[in-house]
Amino acid sequence: MAEIVPALLVHNREEFLKRFDLVASHVDRVQWDIMDGIFVDNTTFSDPSVLDEIDKLGYNPPPKIEADLMVSDPENWVERLHHPGVDQLIFHFESLGLPARSWEPIFTQVRSAGFAIGLAAEPETPLEEYEKLLEEVDRFQAMGGKSGFGGQKFNPAVLKTIKKVRGKLPHLSISIDIGVNIETAPAMLAAGTTILVAGSAIFEAEDIPNAIESLRNVQI
Repeated sequence: MAEIVPALLVHNREEFLKRFDLVASHVDRVQWDIMDGIFVDNTTFSDPSVLDEIDKLGYNPPPKIEADLMVSDPENWVERLHHPGVDQLIFHFESLGLPARSWEPIFTQVRSAGFAIGLAAEPETPLEEYEKLLEEVDRFQAMGGKSGFGGQKFNPAVLKTIKKVRGKLPHLSISIDIGVNIETAPAMLAAGTTILVAGSAIFEAEDIPNAIESLRNVQI
């Protein structure tokens, strides 16, 4: 059974809290898409002060939040997101430039702050460029399309990368983001994915709880 993580790609505080509230009773965690308009061609609501408002929604406990940092300065977000409700930061390999600057100082900072570490990569980035880094993180997030926008058509080429990573690191958590829906999920899971990050497939559904449950129960 797959873990389902709704993606919060929103543009204001009200929308963030509304979407969080819509899924909070049905999942253990949500993913907050933070975009700066520099690393990706989109910007999203990214004010950490909203985290203090989640307690007012009345969930005990509320779902944990993981932050997907589609930003050009990922190291500057570690302190900004230091909050009890946030337990994982997902960094994009390409965000430090190619060839990448050393991730070691950032990972050390993140571990010291108590976060788990995720590493994401674009479909066209060769696995060989970041393969060694995957040994240092808690999770690999494969991108099923170009980072920055939801609702994209799934790029199946990423399945080969997922299979390779699963073969080399059998115990690593692997998520996929972009293009996740009831039709694409079986192939994603068969390739070795354990976590499905979904935005449009959940929030554009007429019945959100049913959409989450349907994804959770997808059979390979």
